[in-house]
Amino acid sequence: MKLFSILILTLLSASLSAQDETPAVRLTVLSLDSRILDLKYESAGEVQSLYAFKNQRSQTFKYRGAQPIVFFRELSQTDAAGNPLRKMVSQCQLTGNSSQYMIIMSKQEGNEEAYRSFAIDDNWGTFKAGAYRFLNLAPFTIALKLEDKVYQIKKQNFTDISENFDDNTHQSAIMVSLPEGEDPLPVFEGLIQYSDSRRMLYIISPKSGGRPGRISMTAVPEVVPTKNSAAVPSAL
Repeated sequence: MKLFSILILTLLSASLSAQDETPAVRLTVLSLDSRILDLKYESAGEVQSLYAFKNQRSQTFKYRGAQPIVFFRELSQTDAAGNPLRKMVSQCQLTGNSSQYMIIMSKQEGNEEAYRSFAIDDNWGTFKAGAYRFLNLAPFTIALKLEDKVYQIKKQNFTDISENFDDNTHQSAIMVSLPEGEDPLPVFEGLIQYSDSRRMLYIISPKSGGRPGRISMTAVPEVVPTKNSAAVPSAL
């Protein structure tokens, strides 16, 4: 009877530990300004490094730990235990219940290194192959006409568009900025490519100076991962 009780307690303890364990999420990082090299974060109790490149996805990496995620630099000074002291340069809160996110970083103004960071859902189940995602970082709405349909891309938000276009074709697109209190401003007219085996992220950023409503747009493609490439490394 005593052995049975010990076995039950052991199983309950293991079950509670499994429930308390923080689930791992997959992350990629993209920088809007310039490359960020050897930035540190702590995952599952170990210090790891990431590399973010301008307007490019980083390699996918795994994160398990508390939120917000803290990104830091290790200093030359050490604590009493001999570990390097840390200087936080950014932090990011993951919202929702996704298993995969993209973290977008941009440099804050000032001489010292510091970054704004925010995360968007990047799961292949929601942002699918063949889809367009328009991420609008501008402080105004963007109207988009794609072929015969019109969409509104809200400020500081994103819109996903999935249509049954033919593979490897180009679709006509027109974009107009709608700054409040100003006349609409045409900002793009041209063709965007469609592929069944790729998803396309378009990052819309405001341009300073000149007439209100000016933007720049960056395309970030990603092909469907193969079975071999879908495996997520524990670190870069």
